Amino acid sequence: MKFMDVLRQARYRKKISLRQLAKLSGISVGSISLYELGKIEPTLRTANQLCKVLGTSITVGEGADYTPVREFKKGE
Repeated sequence: MKFMDVLRQARYRKKISLRQLAKLSGISVGSISLYELGKIEPTLRTANQLCKVLGTSITVGEGADYTPVREFKKGE
């Protein structure tokens, strides 16, 4: 299952809106919407933050549900 599916299903199970999830997670509505549509992938930190709010988890790594994008440090 892709992250977009995990996110959408967990949000529907919790019966919370995009706006509510954004408020609880501190992540913008626009970003969450793009994650659910599969247009962009969140960083591992962001994915973990969303999962924590939704009370779910993901399997990370090669061949898993989710392979996080690389987080860039300032100056790279």
